[in-house]
Amino acid sequence: MILPILLLLAAAPSQECDDRAGDAAAAECWDAAYRKADAQLNRAWPGVLAAARAADKAFRPTPRRDRLTAGTDLLASQRAWLAFRNAECAAEAGTARGGSLENVIVGRCLTRMTRERILKLKDIQSGFKDH
Repeated sequence: MILPILLLLAAAPSQECDDRAGDAAAAECWDAAYRKADAQLNRAWPGVLAAARAADKAFRPTPRRDRLTAGTDLLASQRAWLAFRNAECAAEAGTARGGSLENVIVGRCLTRMTRERILKLKDIQSGFKDH
């Protein structure tokens, strides 16, 4: 139980992107943090998709499951998550729309949600390995 908590703490956005130096500096910091998280997500994705496809290759029909779905379900999930993440971050920044704080809120949201997705994808990947 301690490991998941440590992973969540490690995934939490750092406080270094506060706005004491102004919104522009904070927005730049969050943008850099998001780009780093996005690169990590892009590195993790092929392994997760490969695990899903390997699960499909090992597929054995059962009365409850008669066709391969792991790879296609994962891809659909990722596409839906990307759309959700972008909409969620736009909604979070809605009250700051057009202001300098909007980029700070969006960057912080994109970073947080991308880091959370990385952890979720790793969990999904380990689930494929467990079966």
